[in-house]
Amino acid sequence: MSIFTRGAVNVASVGDTAVRRRDSAVVLSVSTAVNAFAWGARASFALFFVAMLGAFSWGRGPTAFGYSLSWLCFVVFAPLAGWLHDRWGARVLVAIGGLTLGASLSLTGHVTSLTAYYLYFGVLGAAGTACILVPSTTIVSRWFVRSRGTAMGVLSSATPVGAVAFYPVNAWLIATLGWRQAFVCFACIIAVATVSLALFYRNPPADRGPSLGRAAATLTGPDSSGSDGAWTLRRALGSIRLWAAFVMTALGVIGYQIMATHQVAHAVDHGFDQSAVVWIFAFGAGCTMIGNLLGGWLSDRFGRGWIFALGSLVAIAGIGCLGVVKGPDDWVLLFLYTASGFGFGMRIAQLSTIPADTFSGPHLGAILGVVQAGGGLGGAIGPFLGGWLFDVTGNYGMAFTAAALAVAGSAVAAWVAARPKRSRLPHRRVTEISITRHGGP
Repeated sequence: MSIFTRGAVNVASVGDTAVRRRDSAVVLSVSTAVNAFAWGARASFALFFVAMLGAFSWGRGPTAFGYSLSWLCFVVFAPLAGWLHDRWGARVLVAIGGLTLGASLSLTGHVTSLTAYYLYFGVLGAAGTACILVPSTTIVSRWFVRSRGTAMGVLSSATPVGAVAFYPVNAWLIATLGWRQAFVCFACIIAVATVSLALFYRNPPADRGPSLGRAAATLTGPDSSGSDGAWTLRRALGSIRLWAAFVMTALGVIGYQIMATHQVAHAVDHGFDQSAVVWIFAFGAGCTMIGNLLGGWLSDRFGRGWIFALGSLVAIAGIGCLGVVKGPDDWVLLFLYTASGFGFGMRIAQLSTIPADTFSGPHLGAILGVVQAGGGLGGAIGPFLGGWLFDVTGNYGMAFTAAALAVAGSAVAAWVAARPKRSRLPHRRVTEISITRHGGP
């Protein structure tokens, strides 16, 4: 090869790298945006819940069950969404998810019976949410290898962003149009925005598929994935690390949802002004978002398990602060609890990163779907468990203790899921470390 040929190849390589970086940034931005829309629909449920209680005589329990049902059905739809993503790609499936979630919210705005409400919001809404969240997470995991933790930290910030952005939007829509038309209007926003954003998706380059999947598998234990190093769903289901990731996600969401669902009620019960509580918990959402970003970045440098454990310690300390609040004079303790959202955020950033590190490859979507189904199970259990323990004991002491234990248990499971394994193929290790270091943003 002549010096001129080598020069042309180098220029082409630099240009190709620039295009990949641009496309990866677009994919991450689109995924974060569509996730914010999906989580915004969940976060805004509390507003519509209050409005529906005034419109119907269903009772709080049956009405709240529609929200729990959406989490339960997510357990079923998340693995299916992952399987479909591996076959259709993110662009098609996220667009379908946006249309499905939009249809769900629009139809919910016309319900007159509990059965229709459960079907439209609980079942159809879960399907649409799964078709957005699972593909967007999977494609980001495939685009980013070396900086996967940082990328997933950015992506997980969509959860608090969705709450902060769409809570006031829906409050205004309900006050202006009424809850039924607000549902329809918000449905149109989600459907149009999600479908439009999905058009910007770009598939990962070919060398980010099986080759990099084998590289990641070699680094984390190829002996479990088969002779070719590529994980399949069947092989993954036989791995303790998959079920550790499932438990990590389920317990993590149980702990988070107990606190998120009941924190305001606990503060108000102890004499805090409700309007002030709303603002201080908005500060907590901001702390969670910062934790998402910093936790992902730190995990790329110090390891997933260590950062997950550190976030868990911060979160448990915060739960303890809220648990000992006795009255409005304990505002410092309430402030420390909201600041501990930083620790919850550090953990959230790892829930998909840890299994993506282990199970990278052409079947990652289906595998992540199984892991995220654990989040659906936790989302269904957490709010109910916190309320049930309060009804039994008359206070939130046991509920908050259960949340702390769930957080601690998820940290143990995360350590099992993220623990490194030595390769049985030392002659391949150097080559595949090089691929991992230089093959992605």
